[in-house]
Amino acid sequence: MTAGSGGDAYIWPGVPRDLPAAISFFASRGWRHTHDTLDLVADLAGYRPPPGTAGRAARTGVTITLAAGGDLAAVRAFEAAAFPSWARWFAAARPEHVLLARTRTGAIAGTLLLKGPGADTVLAPALGPAAGTIGCVGVAPPLHGQGIGTAMVVRASEILSQAGVRACHIGWTTRESFYHRAGYQPWRRYAMYSSPA
Repeated sequence: MTAGSGGDAYIWPGVPRDLPAAISFFASRGWRHTHDTLDLVADLAGYRPPPGTAGRAARTGVTITLAAGGDLAAVRAFEAAAFPSWARWFAAARPEHVLLARTRTGAIAGTLLLKGPGADTVLAPALGPAAGTIGCVGVAPPLHGQGIGTAMVVRASEILSQAGVRACHIGWTTRESFYHRAGYQPWRRYAMYSSPA
């Protein structure tokens, strides 16, 4: 069993670090702390990419665009092969909610999901009516380290900003420095606990 996560929707992926009584509750009952995760946010009003965030990926010849309807079968195959735990989210996604990175040959190099404004998130009351989300950011493992993931997050942020998103949420990640490069700041931290069933 895990504390906080699971199902098709969630409020918190783990136990909020800013609720010390909740942390004590699980720790005192023998639950094991495995790692921490965090949520991040950025105000996308007038979003400008941090300097240098798009250049490295562009030099590799990668192009980043929203998906078209004809791309979805290839996207689903990519997820099944590279990120199977995300496959169900991409299976349900509409093309305008999928951002694609492609190599010069047209092969999919990376994908992410984006929604907003008015994203269907349980955190909308805290984020405001012009909320947006970015999630499931993945780059094919052989292409890691080339700036493709950062360039995708930056491009998604530009698209959402132009659509009217203000507070954009990225949830349930361990990659704080990665998202910081695209202008996102920590919002809430969570302790991940597990216990034998």
